[in-house]
Amino acid sequence: MKIVISSGHGKYIRGASGYLDEVDEARKVVERVAEYLREAGVGVQTFHDDTSTSQNENLNTIVNYHNSQTRDLDVSVHFNAYQTTSKPMGTECLYLTQSTLAEEVSGSIAEAGSFIDRGPKYRSDLFFLNSTEEPAILIETCFVDSSADEELYKLNFNLICAAIAEAISGEEIGEGEPPEPPEEPPVEVTGDNRVDIVGRVQGNVSVFVNGTLVNGRRHERGVDAVFLNISMTGDVTVAINGEEFHNKPVQEPPGETHEIPQNHREIEATVFGGASDQENSAYPPYGYLNDTDLYVALPYSFDPSLFPGNPPKVRVFHGELSAVGKVADKGPWTTDDKSYVIDALTRPIAETCHDEGTPLPSGPNAGRVPSNRAGIDLSPALAEMIGVSGKGTVDWEFVEE
Repeated sequence: MKIVISSGHGKYIRGASGYLDEVDEARKVVERVAEYLREAGVGVQTFHDDTSTSQNENLNTIVNYHNSQTRDLDVSVHFNAYQTTSKPMGTECLYLTQSTLAEEVSGSIAEAGSFIDRGPKYRSDLFFLNSTEEPAILIETCFVDSSADEELYKLNFNLICAAIAEAISGEEIGEGEPPEPPEEPPVEVTGDNRVDIVGRVQGNVSVFVNGTLVNGRRHERGVDAVFLNISMTGDVTVAINGEEFHNKPVQEPPGETHEIPQNHREIEATVFGGASDQENSAYPPYGYLNDTDLYVALPYSFDPSLFPGNPPKVRVFHGELSAVGKVADKGPWTTDDKSYVIDALTRPIAETCHDEGTPLPSGPNAGRVPSNRAGIDLSPALAEMIGVSGKGTVDWEFVEE
């Protein structure tokens, strides 16, 4: 068998960029895959376009090289892009005629890299697939603008390349040695200060602790989620997605005091969103309010172009627990309660109207007496994190960006 494998785009015709650069990484993948193929006795030629200065020239240069070679299979390596996110996005393989091979390649990369498997995708509009004269596939290794994909790709680079080599050749390829993790200075562990974590995963997710895969599942359907029960003993701090959770209160600098405004204390909170209350966000990009993200709704219409944070974030306190969520929707009850939300002068309109039995003066529920005193809505995940079930009493404050 002989394979020709090339990197997408070119030295002067750049592809997508984000946490990763598509051209740079595709070249690395191509050369590492070729090394594995040669070690297995498979004939392989690689190609990278270093001359083209226009897209049409680039596409023709790559295809002409492939068609000038004697081979059994053409492979083009790319990286995908959508929008900057911390969420995993995954891998896929595009095909015109090679659906079975594309499915095998996508599944193999997903397993090797702990990626979401987006599967084979039929494409009849791609120049490379239409113009190469032998069977061809186009690999979208992962998403350059997903920090989760970037981490998995770098951690499992050799395994991913070995999986591609094995899938496209049918030959058994050594799994490749993962890169050696950097040496960490020794940490003295005592029983006085420690963090105990008990967790489980659901769906297509993986959990890494200090760069080590400790739990992961793939190819399961349903909600993708990680559930952690974290207990902290002594003077410790746990950082999750950049948010710090302290076992002991943070000491304020001398001369500074910090207090939540009184009208943001003891606010009735209700839970909304998710599968049991299917809604979309009231703010761009108007995404589905799911069960797993941390978000809230406040009864005021923020102008995303004027308010710091875009969207703003709040920290919600319930007893000794707290969590940060972005403002993703408007409500409960009204959308113009500025005095309560922004000015920090009065209690929520819904609370006052409920207690006095008077109808709401404005908003989508104008003329209606609210059935509860809610002044903030919590996403299912945020409510669970701070121990609120259905309805509870919380304090909240804006988070400084």
